[in-house]
Amino acid sequence: MMTDREDSLLICEIDALSLQLAAILDNLEQMQQKEKPYLLALYQTRLGELEYHLLNLQVECRALRRRIEQAVALLNRGEMLTQQILSNIEAQVKRDLLVWQTQISAQAQALAAGKAFFSELVVIDSSTQQRAKKAYRRLVRLLHPDVSPQHWELFDHYWQTVQDAYGNIDADLLEALQHIVETAVSQCPHQADKHAETISRLNALIASHSERLIILKTEMPFCWSEQLHDPEWLSARKATLDVAITAETEHWAQLVSRHAKIVAQVS
Repeated sequence: MMTDREDSLLICEIDALSLQLAAILDNLEQMQQKEKPYLLALYQTRLGELEYHLLNLQVECRALRRRIEQAVALLNRGEMLTQQILSNIEAQVKRDLLVWQTQISAQAQALAAGKAFFSELVVIDSSTQQRAKKAYRRLVRLLHPDVSPQHWELFDHYWQTVQDAYGNIDADLLEALQHIVETAVSQCPHQADKHAETISRLNALIASHSERLIILKTEMPFCWSEQLHDPEWLSARKATLDVAITAETEHWAQLVSRHAKIVAQVS
């Protein structure tokens, strides 16, 4: 038979583990909902223009190479180039460009989104952020199925509102939701705790989510976090892109010249 003291110690352990798991889940949420869009926007505002310029040059060079390759293949077979043949080649290249243009469109959208992110960014004072974080972590402990699976009905009812409020850093709403949920939880029928099972489950979840957090930090864009705030890294990256743009521009000029010579052979 478990003594009251032993029972109390296990409840304290469960409480500490719940706090730890809630903090990890909050960090994961922060990374996905806050840090990720911020880092993507920061990358685009600092390097996006150069990457967009380079991508456009690369696509133009691909198109020119394709025009040249098809024309040269015809000439090597002893065929005469005509205006119709050049039109056919151009039509084929345009079809190919539809695939390449998706890359340009995606980069253009990312660049625009990055600029819009900072233009629409609302600065919220630190005290409000701390209030929101405190209320959110408490709500995670009460509602999240990993932490409190017994409250799944409350999760279904309130979780999306909690997420929306946290996304908007609405501390007042989060604190109101915390009060509502705490009241609802206090009225839930008491269930006999299976402390050992609960502790084992929480430890397993802490381990798996901690591993997920570590892996996530190695993936893009989170792995850029330090670099994007490092002037030397940014300078080196910009220099690399500038060199690539210069080389691609020279290549483009050569291809334009070569293509012009081929077109001059049209009968």
